[in-house]
Amino acid sequence: MREHTNFPDFGHLLPASLLAGLIGGGLLVFLTSCVHAWCWDGIPGFRYGIFESISSIQYILLGTLTLFLSGMLAVVLRPVETRAQAFLVGGISGFTVFLVNEIHFNISLLLGQGSTDLAGDLIHNLSYQLASFPLQFLFMALVMTGLAVLGAFILFSFSEKAAGPEEETRASLVIPGSKVLIILVVLVLPPLAAHMMSGAKMVSVNPSETMISTHISLERTAPDAIILTAHEVPAGSHFSVYLDGVDVSNASASASKGFVGTVEPSDGLQAIGGSEATWQGAGVMSNGTPLDFTIKVHGADGSEIVVLNRQI
Repeated sequence: MREHTNFPDFGHLLPASLLAGLIGGGLLVFLTSCVHAWCWDGIPGFRYGIFESISSIQYILLGTLTLFLSGMLAVVLRPVETRAQAFLVGGISGFTVFLVNEIHFNISLLLGQGSTDLAGDLIHNLSYQLASFPLQFLFMALVMTGLAVLGAFILFSFSEKAAGPEEETRASLVIPGSKVLIILVVLVLPPLAAHMMSGAKMVSVNPSETMISTHISLERTAPDAIILTAHEVPAGSHFSVYLDGVDVSNASASASKGFVGTVEPSDGLQAIGGSEATWQGAGVMSNGTPLDFTIKVHGADGSEIVVLNRQI
């Protein structure tokens, strides 16, 4: 029979729980941004139809499994003796993952907006979200915390039923290890199958889907400068660029619409992989109000699709 631990002893569990949450949060950010994008890039039309659905399911599964793993890792780093302790370490690690995810999202947003006071703007954004959308904020925190708690309980239950120290150690290694293996399978298998299906022409991609797969990146390089870069471009297409609904596709269109600034090169963003164009001047300064950039790709068949719509 395991001895119960008094509440003050929970303080010894805090460092391991926070460390598990930081590791889980970093892994979640890495899996659902960098690695997830790398796996799906290059598949024509993956943002449309069946591939989009598979990608969304994969995103949810990776997040859920990572939260399970975070809760388990908290128990592995600091073995617990009671269900109350398992609940606490799982909850702390899960909430830490939530905070890491929120901070990463807001920092990425602020960097894209050219923030010059990152710490102050980050605190302002988080405070605004908490004050303006408390229910959504609380719901996401509870869901992510609950999944980590469930992971901690699963590992604790197996360890509690172990016949001896050796079996308990084996459970602490095998169960989290199996979660890591499942994460790798979920990460690799769907995009690998999609690449094979696309290469074997098992999934037909119409021109509109190919246009949707067009990849345009937007970056604010200075408070008064924004660069667009074309990465994946369908053959025979061309772009239209709109700033707050005003056509600023090239220098001529910008001047006729009263845009205060310059476009380099003067003919704007070209439908060539690696092409870049810069919009610079007072017209692209946000002054505290985000600017709405919309990019449309026009196909050789006359079709037209929005491929990027972002506030910056």
